[in-house]
Amino acid sequence: MKKNLFKSLIVALSAVLISFSSGAQALMQGNFVVDAYYGFPNFGRSFSQSVEDANTSGNNFKAGGIGPAGLRLEYMIADRVGIGADVIYNSNIIKFSAVDSTFNVTTDTWSTQTNEYEYVMQRVRAQVRLNYHFDIASPDFDSYIGVGAGTNNRFRKTLENGVDITENDGLANFTLLPFSMRIALGARYYFSQNVGLNMEIGLGGPVISAGLSVKL
Repeated sequence: MKKNLFKSLIVALSAVLISFSSGAQALMQGNFVVDAYYGFPNFGRSFSQSVEDANTSGNNFKAGGIGPAGLRLEYMIADRVGIGADVIYNSNIIKFSAVDSTFNVTTDTWSTQTNEYEYVMQRVRAQVRLNYHFDIASPDFDSYIGVGAGTNNRFRKTLENGVDITENDGLANFTLLPFSMRIALGARYYFSQNVGLNMEIGLGGPVISAGLSVKL
């Protein structure tokens, strides 16, 4: 009984391996792929919210943001090698109210006023990508490892009661590192000839992302 079960498993495994080693692959030289995706987590938003969770001052704090989200383009220069670009966008928005004190020299008195503040940070990374696609012979499934490098730009804005006071904070467009890099492992599954789903995990961008793929 055990021998028959073992033989059955060997036969089933062999059939799976044969199915992946014969037939057409999902991408070939000359194909062009467009990936639209949304990723997680947004570290800036998560950090801001965690700091506020430990603060019980009740200052109407709100943390929000978009992304990381982006668009990947890839052109297959060979059956297993593709080159392209990856544009990654994310934002972090913090809103809160604060009671500020002002000293009036004329009257020699202090006065207080509740002000509404808003900090907005937008980050854009544009990278050149190189992907190596694994030898998986399937018309529906594609898997690859990719590396990318490019720019890293941050744009900040500070508002007080709806008025832009960005010039006063000195950090409007400050970026610690002007370049960015990414390494990722990704996969695409095509549920039709030209349209499918994509998923990618990596460092230097979204830790995990998923979205829609279009093959041309």
